[in-house]
Amino acid sequence: MKFSTVILYVASATLLMPAYANAQDLSAADSTISGMKAEWTAENLRLSFSLKETKGEGNAYAVFDTPRITTAEGDTLLLESMAFRGKKNMRYVERERHFAGKKRGKANDRMARKLQSSPKSWLAPSGKEMAIGETAEYNVNISRKSAPWLWRRTARLEVKREKDGCCSTQELTAAHAGELKYIEPFVPTFAAVEDNTGKAGELQKNNPVLHHISEYKPYTKDRILRKEKGALYVHFNLDKSELRHDYRSNAQTLDRIVDITRQIMADTTSSVKIIQIVGLASIEGSVKHNETLAGARAEALKGYIQKRVKADDTLFEVANGGEAWTELRSQIEDSQFEGRDEMLKIINTEKDVNKREQRIKTMMNGRPYAYVKEHLLSDQRNSGYLRIFYDYVPDAAAKTINEATELIGKERYEEALKMLTSVKDDRRAQNALGVALYMTGDKAAGMDCFRKAAANGNKEAEENIRHLEK
Repeated sequence: MKFSTVILYVASATLLMPAYANAQDLSAADSTISGMKAEWTAENLRLSFSLKETKGEGNAYAVFDTPRITTAEGDTLLLESMAFRGKKNMRYVERERHFAGKKRGKANDRMARKLQSSPKSWLAPSGKEMAIGETAEYNVNISRKSAPWLWRRTARLEVKREKDGCCSTQELTAAHAGELKYIEPFVPTFAAVEDNTGKAGELQKNNPVLHHISEYKPYTKDRILRKEKGALYVHFNLDKSELRHDYRSNAQTLDRIVDITRQIMADTTSSVKIIQIVGLASIEGSVKHNETLAGARAEALKGYIQKRVKADDTLFEVANGGEAWTELRSQIEDSQFEGRDEMLKIINTEKDVNKREQRIKTMMNGRPYAYVKEHLLSDQRNSGYLRIFYDYVPDAAAKTINEATELIGKERYEEALKMLTSVKDDRRAQNALGVALYMTGDKAAGMDCFRKAAANGNKEAEENIRHLEK
């Protein structure tokens, strides 16, 4: 027995995937199915194949073939039947049609009775029959709505065959072709890549005190620093501007600031642009004294950094936050205590800062202020705020990769491939390059790129490999 190959093409709007199955050459059974091709979409199957009876059961007989698609679960879809006729059978049928309703001689009457005893032989409509040895070409469109099981189960194409002559009908050996199976179209996954933001960008992931220079804004006294994510604070002794490494949590904070600044300054692809420092003092005492104290604290923090890191004065923005009324107002708003609303009203309406302080101290016999002094003023008495802003060398490769990724999303694969070829040595480009290669037909090269990307930890590439190997 010989074997031939049937190619099933599984297609979607974005990809045409070949799958292979063996089909039986049924020449020994006098029937051949060949050239089967299945083009799938999510909603439609276009099936084509050739059907041929190579040998009749005598010239007076016909072979009726009914192609059908079946599953092991019992689903069946019948396709159009075809009559393959021997030479004598064809002449008999043509004669019968010609004389239908007309007067015929005895010989013709005998033939008519023979045909009519097996009406199947001659009732096949004109155009659905051909001679033994000729080839019937089938092109069938099947919608998912009409046969939803085809999209869920493995099916096969087979042909039911019957021999029919003047006296009897006999079932012949069925012909079988390859399997039909819908495979969800493979759409490679891809994603934009991150800019290479240098050491600063890498450090920012775990150090929210770092911000890109595009996020910079100068200090103004209406900013609520305590609400700003990631800022660092150092602390001073009461009414002092000397910065001590061993005071409260200063050691950890100061070491962190120095280490971050050093690493960025040593990097060739990123740089420190602004170190923003704000000195603060509590509202207790005279305004003039507190302004002086807050400014001295800011300078002390700047001096500490400059002694340990080579940083020019131009890198620093040193601001005197003075008395931290904005911070205190925010703290009071977030607290619950007796006289809270009355105190907020005084802070919001009294313009004279010295009178404002005196009024909140004496209201309700000093009870609300006693709470504020014990629970809220402690950090304001000894704080210095710091934030570091950085920049990095523009990442031209990332820009190219991401522009090409956008083209891939629009199915403009040739254009994307051309762009990605220019950055093919950048490991971040490998997955997108693999997609572009695969979708333009170079599947082997595309797979190589997926493997390189996966080796570098690219999750989309790992997913693409899993789908393709599956």
